Amino acid sequence: MMRQAHWNLKFPFVIVIDMKILLKVLLLALFATVVFIPNDMIASWAYWSLFLLMFYILYLYYRFTYYVSEKDVARVHPDVYKYSVYCAKVPPMTSEDLIRGRCIVTDTHFELYQKGLGNSNSISLVWSRKITDVVSIETGKVVGLRHGLIFTLSDGKKDSFAIFSASKVYDSLITTLGWKEI
Repeated sequence: MMRQAHWNLKFPFVIVIDMKILLKVLLLALFATVVFIPNDMIASWAYWSLFLLMFYILYLYYRFTYYVSEKDVARVHPDVYKYSVYCAKVPPMTSEDLIRGRCIVTDTHFELYQKGLGNSNSISLVWSRKITDVVSIETGKVVGLRHGLIFTLSDGKKDSFAIFSASKVYDSLITTLGWKEI
């Protein structure tokens, strides 16, 4: 008698959730090791490599939790888009966390996609604005010491995005939209 394997559709999701938990536990264990075990009990090279390992695991956790790639967006938004950049939208209330995700520019809209809303690891649209509603785009400080883009809207409100290299993204975005620099 031949048996067939049945693929569980939640399997990739379970792996990612388990990976996040595993990374959290590893970070906690490494931190405890570095803090509570004196550095003279461990070889010097091993002690300092624990720091490197801790930073690498922190980077992996960030990638699994926040980073949205162009491939992720393509699964949700199959239409062609003109431009894409990883950024963080500054929320209206300063007490809230930044909304990290991938902002894309279509023919008619700016759209921001975020990973893992709720209990899923899926990508979802969290912000959208018509291009015609944006009067101007400028660079500047958007929150704390972070620089980014500031979209001034036709109703006078502003949408801000923290972006690592704001001036390069600004130039590319203005070129993509076909606007003239002021």
